[in-house]
Formats: sequence, C-alpha cells, structure tokens
Amino acid sequence: MSNPVIELLEARLATRSIMPVALPDDVIEDLVEAARLAPSCRNFQPWRYLFLTSSMALENGRNVLAPGNLSWAGTAPLLIIGHTRKEDDCVIKDGRAYHQFDLGMSVMNIMLAATHHGLTARPMAGFDPVKTRAFFDLPDDAEPIIMLAVGKPGDDEAEHLPEHYRGIEGKRERKDAGEIVTVL
Repeated sequence: MSNPVIELLEARLATRSIMPVALPDDVIEDLVEAARLAPSCRNFQPWRYLFLTSSMALENGRNVLAPGNLSWAGTAPLLIIGHTRKEDDCVIKDGRAYHQFDLGMSVMNIMLAATHHGLTARPMAGFDPVKTRAFFDLPDDAEPIIMLAVGKPGDDEAEHLPEHYRGIEGKRERKDAGEIVTVL
C-alpha cells in the first residue's frame, strides 16, 4: 500500500548544489502557506521568517553565512531565516523551549512544500545570529535558529561546489527503525 506522505519524505532533497534560477511567486507563496499551517503549542505560532529574494536581501543573507555554507548556498535564489522569541513560547513551566520545537515543525512544512515543487531546501545552522539580527534589524530578543537555502537542485559535480562536496549527494542513510523506536 502506498503512502503519499512517506513518498514525499523519501523524495525530500537537501542537496548543496542549487541553481541560481529565480523561483516563481506562486511557489514562494506556497512555501509561506506551508509555514503558516504548522502546528504549535497552544496554537501560539511563535515562528517568524524572513524570505530573502531581492538582490539586496540575498546579499545580506550571504553576509551572515559561515564561509563553508556560503561556498554553496550563495547560489540559492531564496534564503529563508527562521527566528522565534522565548517571550512567544507557550506557558510551560518545566524549562522546555517549545517555541524552538514549533519553529522546527514549521521549517519541516516548508521543506516538504519545497519537495512537492521539485526543489531542494537545505537547512543550515552555519550562520551568525548576531550579524543576522543587525543586518535585518531584528529585535534583541529574536533568536535566529535556522537558515534554509532553497532552489532548483543542480548537478552535484557543479563547479561552484567545493571539491569535498562534489559527488556526495547520494541516497540518505537512515538508522533502522529498531534503533530509534521502541513499540511498547
């Protein structure tokens, strides 16, 4: 029996080779809608995003990337910065940071919507949150957690990729279900 959700998850790409081809507005609107529809603790929806598409915004986005990520993410026609604030967390007094978890669920929605459109959406932690706040005038309490490089997947032997990234974008390896799940 086929499961379209599993098929979409299996098709998900997070390649480093991204073609510098602009994305249509309706595709970007789809990604925004996917982010908006994510579940969250008590429906607080604590995520906020910057979708960088203009040349100036993309240049600023590239300026906050770690050098290793800039080498390949610099070609992406869309960079997305996901941020949240502890103040927007649901009120759980046990120390768990649900606002970060909620942002993560919203990011996954974006990644699956990108997959649906045949795009790659590569999440990155390799960027400077302090510079991000400054470049994009985010409030001091904003926590930039994630950046995504989104675009049409390119050839994994592309010249813009550093040598150590060429040819490594094969099938993802995953642990066996028995290693990560216990059914009681």
